[in-house]
Amino acid sequence: MAKSLETWSKLDNSAKIYPMLVSKKNQNIFRLSVNLKEEVDAEILHNALAMTIGRFPGFQVRLMKGAFWYYFDHNSAKTKVYPLDQISIKKITDKNCNGYCFRVSYFQNMIVCDFFHAICDATGASEFVKSLVYTYLNLAGKEVYSDQKIMTVGSPVSTEELEDSFLANYKKVSLKKLKVKELQGKKAYHIDGILFNNAGNGLIHLYCDSKQMLDLCHQKKCTVTEYLGAVFIMSIFESQIKDKIENANDIQLFVPINLRKIFPSKTLRNFSLFSRIGASPYTDMNIDRLIEIMHENLKRDTDKTYLKDKISTTVWAEKFFLVRFIPLFLKRFFFNISNMFFGKTKKTATLSNFGVLSIPDSMKEYVDSVSFSISSNTTTPLSLAIISCNGKLCITFSRRITDTDIEKRFAKYLTDDGIDLCVTSNFWEVDNAL
Repeated sequence: MAKSLETWSKLDNSAKIYPMLVSKKNQNIFRLSVNLKEEVDAEILHNALAMTIGRFPGFQVRLMKGAFWYYFDHNSAKTKVYPLDQISIKKITDKNCNGYCFRVSYFQNMIVCDFFHAICDATGASEFVKSLVYTYLNLAGKEVYSDQKIMTVGSPVSTEELEDSFLANYKKVSLKKLKVKELQGKKAYHIDGILFNNAGNGLIHLYCDSKQMLDLCHQKKCTVTEYLGAVFIMSIFESQIKDKIENANDIQLFVPINLRKIFPSKTLRNFSLFSRIGASPYTDMNIDRLIEIMHENLKRDTDKTYLKDKISTTVWAEKFFLVRFIPLFLKRFFFNISNMFFGKTKKTATLSNFGVLSIPDSMKEYVDSVSFSISSNTTTPLSLAIISCNGKLCITFSRRITDTDIEKRFAKYLTDDGIDLCVTSNFWEVDNAL
């Protein structure tokens, strides 16, 4: 029998961090958008969401403040869909989402789903989004079939979907084996630029043929993540560092690792850790060497034994008895102080590659493409997210700054390598630049 969330429940180990990072200007949000081939019917989408939410108890919650930790409480409020009033990623609040930690919007042919990272990572969110779109197409009278690729409305909910997989894979380790230094990292270079005068993200989408990108990476003997990560680092270097190498810190690229590919887990909650890719600027920096750096770091950071110790390190901090009984307001205070000195200074940008979003063949004639975006913030004002679906690869830049030079250099590298790009933007800078 599935675990009930009609009462309170704990946040998973990773999720505990995200509410503490929320500020007036910043919140860890990511977006999955499905671009259909027909305009979205708002009423049908509303009904589809009302049906879908019942299948996903882990999403039917609201975030609450406790004495020592944040926790989830069951949310019985009606779900709503919203017209997308701005094609940007804005904060999720009780007022604009009826208490839920996600928001479903629509614009023309787009179904847009924003998630606060506290309830799930992109893998968990993708299952919810696929189910929502499948239900929507069914209600719209389309002949679609799940083919065991969709968690359909009415299908059984397993306890594994609600598992905290960090705790499930935790092992007590000696203090010597704790990966504390790896979590701290080195001081990183920070991207300069003029911030938008309104909180919001400029979004630039680069669409290309998935096979064309895979063929290029095959020629270069690397993965898509390694190639695009190398191009991203190179673009940052040429745009901002090349003429001031002597005073520049290392470029520190954070790359999420989906732990479900390494440890057995079916959780829809958070289950990922970061690989930190460090590249020291030098005069003749080049793509080939950066591909090697990406490969070396990702190979190290995806080693199962290494990750086991890293999981144990993150869980140890939660289980440490002194931490457990510190009041929440003090936890927030100390966490924000430590994040100011040890967290914010350690990251240049994030690159997240979801991989392939698999949908049934019967849905492909109704789905044009999918995009994936992660919110940037005032400290790390540029992020990159990648997803592939239905033969199209989408690369999305999310930024808090007006300048687009890094994105332009990135796109030129791809076109010079023979990749045909289709570029779209939300033009956030038009009305929100100083």
